[in-house]
Amino acid sequence: MGADPNPGADPEGGADERLSAAQILSYAMPAFGTSVVLISVAVYLPNFYTDEIGVTAGMLSWVFLIGRIWDAVTDPMMGHVSDRTRTRWGRRRPYFLISAVPIAVMFYLIWSPSPSLTANGKFLHLLICYLLLYTFWTVFWVPYASLGMEITPVYHERTRLFGGRQGFALTGMAVGGVAPALFASALGDKLTGYSLMAILFGGLTVLLISITFWRVRERPDSVAQKSFPFIRGLGITFRNRAFVVLVPVYMASVVGASFIAPLTLYIAKYVIKAEWAMPYAMLAYMAGALGSIPLWIRLSKRVGKNRAWSAAMILAIVGYTLSYTYDEGTWVRWLVLAVVVGASTGCTMVLAPAISADVIDSDELETGMRREGAFVGVWSVLDKAAVGLAVFVGLQGLQAIGYESNVEQTETVIQGMKFLYCLLPAICHLVALLVFQKFPITPEVHAGIRRDLESRAGSDGAEPG
Repeated sequence: MGADPNPGADPEGGADERLSAAQILSYAMPAFGTSVVLISVAVYLPNFYTDEIGVTAGMLSWVFLIGRIWDAVTDPMMGHVSDRTRTRWGRRRPYFLISAVPIAVMFYLIWSPSPSLTANGKFLHLLICYLLLYTFWTVFWVPYASLGMEITPVYHERTRLFGGRQGFALTGMAVGGVAPALFASALGDKLTGYSLMAILFGGLTVLLISITFWRVRERPDSVAQKSFPFIRGLGITFRNRAFVVLVPVYMASVVGASFIAPLTLYIAKYVIKAEWAMPYAMLAYMAGALGSIPLWIRLSKRVGKNRAWSAAMILAIVGYTLSYTYDEGTWVRWLVLAVVVGASTGCTMVLAPAISADVIDSDELETGMRREGAFVGVWSVLDKAAVGLAVFVGLQGLQAIGYESNVEQTETVIQGMKFLYCLLPAICHLVALLVFQKFPITPEVHAGIRRDLESRAGSDGAEPG
């Protein structure tokens, strides 16, 4: 990764190209609802199905792995379909309405298995609901994220747009991190509490997606685009040098951060022995992420996106390494370090999509096509694969170290939990930091890409003499 000469100056765009607060708000709102859905599933579903429903950790891990394999098919295909869609509402927005209600329905069903089901029946119920929930989430998210890549071509405005989206996402993650516990406590039963929570937030998600459908319009110059055949397009995507560097960086960062979701309840219950503090730790994590977003946006404008993200990776390495000191009663340390690692995650959530939008510009310069859907489809697979890999490794790791539910754990199991929750994420972020030094797109490089694209557009639109 080269130095960013004069990184604080926005080399593109002017005040007239600045996005309004209303534009950012209209686009960002659905990220709240979808984040409530996904974080509640990621945090509460593993422990709910192992300790309440009776599905083993090993069997549960296979549900997540199968889901990620399914995503590897559906996500790129959805990106390809979205790029090729032609309707009066554009190529992205129709899928908002198609997916909204099914997401809410499957979110309810995944929390509502019948107590009369056999062990195999419970596993099948979870597997089917999980696959359908993520399928309809893909139908929404891939076009939605693709639309975000198209809204503005300006380097630092992309950071503002995705900062707004991730602000809503992190708020939704904070709510999703505590809402199931609050509903279960209020109703005295996890099955009833989680089901009611799903009805309320599933309905809210439908409402927010519908509002964005009506309020956000696609750019006229991005509606009618050519695209490559599906397989050829995938090959071209992975020949983009910047993308090839960005993939392992993002994967390692997200894998490292994703051990938190499936393992937090186990750390709270068996290592720190303060299960009551788990919702507060999740809130501290989300507060660190959400509160840090304005700081990362300002830092990226001052020193460039690349240096800002590198600083966040270093922060993550330090935070996760220090967390290996967790022990019984160290809940204050847990809350403090949750803020630290949350801040590092906030940077990844904002800058990774902003940087990937710059990569799509470089692809347009090479191919002559805007292929947001193709890139976002692959990106969505990588995102969910990273989370799924962390969940799979975490749950398989629990089984491998000898974890048994609802009993006092041995010292070997405790140390194994701390390795999975603390040291392994630190190692992942170190790998990401080292690979990211090869990333080629700086603010000045991107400014050159935009100038070349605008020059080409001017030539294509010139009247023949």
